[in-house]
Amino acid sequence: MLIGLDETLYHQTPDPFAVVATSDHRFFDRYWFSGLSPDGRTAFFAGTGRYPNMGTRDAFFNVLRDDRQHNLRVAAPLEDPGSVDVRTACVGPFTVTVVEPFRRLVLRNSRGPLSTELEFTTDATPHLEARHREMSGTRVIQEQHRYDQVGRWNGWLEVDGERIDVCDWWGDRDHSWGTRVDVGGLEPRELFRRTPSFTIWCNFSTDEGWGLFQSREYADGTPRYLDGTIHSRADTHARVVDLAYEITYVEGTRTWARTEFDLSLSDGRSVRVEAQPHTVRPWASRGGGYNRGFSDGLGFGARRGEVTEYDVYELPDARRVFLDGVEIDPGHREQLARITVDGAPGWAHLPIMPRSGDMTAQGA
Repeated sequence: MLIGLDETLYHQTPDPFAVVATSDHRFFDRYWFSGLSPDGRTAFFAGTGRYPNMGTRDAFFNVLRDDRQHNLRVAAPLEDPGSVDVRTACVGPFTVTVVEPFRRLVLRNSRGPLSTELEFTTDATPHLEARHREMSGTRVIQEQHRYDQVGRWNGWLEVDGERIDVCDWWGDRDHSWGTRVDVGGLEPRELFRRTPSFTIWCNFSTDEGWGLFQSREYADGTPRYLDGTIHSRADTHARVVDLAYEITYVEGTRTWARTEFDLSLSDGRSVRVEAQPHTVRPWASRGGGYNRGFSDGLGFGARRGEVTEYDVYELPDARRVFLDGVEIDPGHREQLARITVDGAPGWAHLPIMPRSGDMTAQGA
């Protein structure tokens, strides 16, 4: 089966583009987005993934509005590869269109209690992360690449009949692909137990520049994963070579309340980053399908046919999440933040995730 990309001179294997290079059922290809209103009352999180070896695709659009989280999740079988418009990812009413690679994308959801048309624009260089590879004994449980960008959103979104104009909201995006733990809902849980670890991931921008830094420390002594690049508006950049941090948590939770980072760069400079959450509550990732979300409990990439799900979480505080009056496991929690970088104010997507070795407790 041929698709439009087969007309290019960029093949990487002897197969057509529609055939992925591994038969592993966990192979995925995914866009991810977030956006933040200046007043912090509203934020959104969205994404869409394609799982060619499972014959399915799914998407989510979640809106945080004060202390409520509105969750839309959709899924559908794969389209006929021969009919694919390679510029657009589509799952039911949810679409992502690449208008100009690495510069302009449009996100739409055309119907339901959460509808939207939003354009992401950026002039920031995307950051290609160092390759992620993680083993459990002799088994590969994660092998993927990801790139990240910061930018601005414009357009509108509608939540239960309330239309919200989006004008120059801060946002970020990533695009990841490869093999990821717990895709497809097929594996016994003992097969995806992971080494306990602690992850910091920060994608940010200020008027002075932008950057990404991340760290993952492992309890078993595996060398620390450290990655990042800091860019200035003067078109200079330097790699992050070391990271120290101090984190204050909301009492009784694993949700951070304040953070301070000291970055050491490859050009000899040191950079001080301070951050505080800007939304009323942290995002609960299960609403998007993470942590074996979806009502069937199978998570991303499971074969479930044509599905549309909508629910609303009540978030009374930084720890508890309720659905229809019943407290639920929210999955991992993520924060959008206001920051300063050497005193310059800006915005960031800043998840900080302690992770147990048992993936029933925390997300990837």
